[in-house]
Amino acid sequence: MIKGQLEPVFQRTFSSSFRSLTVVKFSSGSVINTMDLSFVSRSAPNNTQITSALINAAPSVSGFDIEGSSINVNGISSGGVSHNISLVTASCLVLLSWLL
Repeated sequence: MIKGQLEPVFQRTFSSSFRSLTVVKFSSGSVINTMDLSFVSRSAPNNTQITSALINAAPSVSGFDIEGSSINVNGISSGGVSHNISLVTASCLVLLSWLL
């Protein structure tokens, strides 16, 4: 299921360099998945580009979740996704949380 849903994402995103995706293993509980991605070496994407492709794919996959803050590419953690919001929006969200 993982290969079937993510391989097309990498083919679209890195059409000139992507070769294949291989599911290597699942860790205890089958929550964490390890994959090997194969690219043409002369035009392989960097860690940030691969992480972004996974985060962008997250809303469109079904049957499993992609946790943006837990993506690790070549030993480098994604550190999560940052979102910039205005001070007004943040203040409104705080006020709304107090009301609820």
